[in-house]
Amino acid sequence: MCILIIADIKNNQINPATAELFTAANTIAKDIITPVYLLIPCNDVKITSNYRPDVKTIVIGMSIYNYNAQGLSKAIASIAHDIDAHYIIGLHTPFTIDFLPSISIEYNAHCITQVHTIQHDEHLTFVRGSCSGKLDQYIDIDNKPVIASIAPGSFDEYIADDTDNSINDTINDTINEVTQITIAAAEKQLCTFITKENKDSSLDEADIIIGVGKGIGSKDNLTLIYNFAKIFPHSAVAGSRIVCDYGWLPYSKQVGITGKSIAPRVYIACAISGSSQHIAGIKGAKTIIAINKDNDAPIFNISHYGVVEDIFTFIPQFLEYVKRL
Repeated sequence: MCILIIADIKNNQINPATAELFTAANTIAKDIITPVYLLIPCNDVKITSNYRPDVKTIVIGMSIYNYNAQGLSKAIASIAHDIDAHYIIGLHTPFTIDFLPSISIEYNAHCITQVHTIQHDEHLTFVRGSCSGKLDQYIDIDNKPVIASIAPGSFDEYIADDTDNSINDTINDTINEVTQITIAAAEKQLCTFITKENKDSSLDEADIIIGVGKGIGSKDNLTLIYNFAKIFPHSAVAGSRIVCDYGWLPYSKQVGITGKSIAPRVYIACAISGSSQHIAGIKGAKTIIAINKDNDAPIFNISHYGVVEDIFTFIPQFLEYVKRL
């Protein structure tokens, strides 16, 4: 029995959020000493995080520019067979989720996506959101192997002890035991990653971010949100994915798994229900305030303060109150 962690790749380097998977692995193992393997899907990416020195590292001999989901799935399933992996975990990101479910077919394993909590008391239980985050599914793990995608931001990042050594910029400099796995040329393809340069740094620099969701109704109603933001110094306006998909805000303002992860002093969520994808992007905020007319909205579960009211009622009254001060 062992746990296989699949490193996520972002911007040609290992996503720092991969470190959260080591915390998840510790929860799965609990008090049982369980070998942990780190699998790096490509052999030409940079490593920027520190990991447990006892972890064995496996590197797939495939360039990021030869990425092929089908070939990668087969290779990982073969590795899982060789090491007898009972649990395979990766981040729920566009890169990893492209091939992770396919591994379950190759490896004949259960696949659970968007896990945000792992409980290990008498039984091991994976918890994932459903119904746009309004309900949680509790899945008891009785049969193995299991493959799970973990929502970024769900676990604390693993921090190496002072006695641990750092992993340097290249794979060959790691302190871990490294195994290179070759992959057949037929399983490779020429791949080009297209990214749009984003020069908008407003969300990175803002102290207070006003987030807006589908409940705003239309692009015209954004005027209310911008007026709300103006009363706060060093503020910016952001949106959920659906708001950006509708074209109400540019994608540079999108917050969530497929957008930006933010860490302002205050995040005010206006008419945002609080899907797990959006919540993953705002967990870095020091204080979260939610304004929503639905008192059962999942956003209230992670908010420090909540206002149960329609934003079209609350915000105008709030602005009028501020004017009188």
